[in-house]
Amino acid sequence: MDIFVSPVAGNIAGNDEIGSIECGLGNVNTPLLVVLGHSQCGAVTAAAKAAQGEKGHDLEKHIGLPLSHIAPAAKRTVEAFPYLRGGEVIPLAIVENIWQTIEELLTKSVAVRDLVKKGTVKIVGGVYDVGSGDVTWLDTAKVNEILKKADAAAGKAPELSQETAH
Repeated sequence: MDIFVSPVAGNIAGNDEIGSIECGLGNVNTPLLVVLGHSQCGAVTAAAKAAQGEKGHDLEKHIGLPLSHIAPAAKRTVEAFPYLRGGEVIPLAIVENIWQTIEELLTKSVAVRDLVKKGTVKIVGGVYDVGSGDVTWLDTAKVNEILKKADAAAGKAPELSQETAH
């Protein structure tokens, strides 16, 4: 059990994926959490095309849930780079989606956030180039910024009463 892999289209962090990641970190004691996007990602491409007003492929009708998770990252990318069209925006949307996934993991999972804060787990983001096999690692300083933001958001979240929690 040297590695725990939880692949999902668009490297999203929905409840099922977060549960699987918590299992890997907590039960297998995985010390490194890699959120790895890849070039030519079909899910991010579909979300970016939709954010640009393009109709998706008929085969994409069953990936609605992953696309709904990716759509905010794609939309932010399209809005941040309005001069880019079509495939030009895809690589940037892939990176933005990785950051979004890291933020969701740290915001939604107290367990993941606590492990990262303790230094038991390190989170890194990267983009795998399917053509060359190379991985471009993203700036780890941004992970620390996201952690601070997630920590601040957690501090503002209302506490659940015992009655509400049941």
